[in-house]
Amino acid sequence: MKYSHQKVLGMLWGLHAGDSLGAPFEFLPPSPVWHFHTEIVGGGFFRWKAGEATDDTDLMLCVLRAIESPERISFDTLKTEMLKWFDSRPPDIGTTTIRGLRNLKAGLPLRLCGYVDNKFQGNGSLMRVAPLCLLNDDAVGTYQGGFIYSLEEIIETQTKMTHGHQNCVNSDRVLIAALKSALDGNSKEVIFAAALKEAEKVSKLIAEKLKKIPTTSWEELSTSGFCVDTLCAGLWAFTKFNTLEDALIAVINRGDDSDSCGAVAGALCGAYYGASAIPARWLEKLEMREEILSLLLNAKLTH
Repeated sequence: MKYSHQKVLGMLWGLHAGDSLGAPFEFLPPSPVWHFHTEIVGGGFFRWKAGEATDDTDLMLCVLRAIESPERISFDTLKTEMLKWFDSRPPDIGTTTIRGLRNLKAGLPLRLCGYVDNKFQGNGSLMRVAPLCLLNDDAVGTYQGGFIYSLEEIIETQTKMTHGHQNCVNSDRVLIAALKSALDGNSKEVIFAAALKEAEKVSKLIAEKLKKIPTTSWEELSTSGFCVDTLCAGLWAFTKFNTLEDALIAVINRGDDSDSCGAVAGALCGAYYGASAIPARWLEKLEMREEILSLLLNAKLTH
């Protein structure tokens, strides 16, 4: 199934916008109020340029480049793209991602590359997984002449290329369920119900955390790099505010892993509201804006 071009573009541009908006405030404590920082300004720990893509957008693009059609994704391409990015020595690469990509480079099977440790359940896969919602449920993944059948298996394989913990896999599945529902044009209530339904199927932990979102205040919101926290922060921002702009501003002002939480919230809001909801003053600064548009058009992933 092909989704609306404006909704898919909104999802991917929204991810980039949330990433770039939040990047300067990564590792920082919460701002005084939820709307303290409102612009894409650059700076921060890694001295980003305004609108520069961080690892969230860079790795999302690796996934997007590997999708050949709604029916097929090439894991050979994904591996090549991820290792090319790894070899460029990005400044913001996470510990778990480093371990996984080293294993990938060494030639381990895809599902054995991801690091498994209860201390490392990061959001490095969650932040890049959004393009997989463009695949059909019966899509096929190809790798070294072999096949990976079904979207469910594709999601798990993609996650375990770097993140081996089951909570990471399950978080990715819940986000894809929510994004697909948003791209289908459903209400926020139906989208959240789709996320909760998937969570109840795969993880009691995630389901219980999702149920707390409606009563969580901005002051209580966790924006850590734990995959479940990042997933919940994105869904919190999406459900609590009536515009993409307000949602992204609210979540990135909580600091901590602000770029990844902003990216997840941006993907959800963009899929729901469409590309036109992204403020022009943000959009014009996004480094990878034109490449995202070109990739969507060339692969004919939308209608």
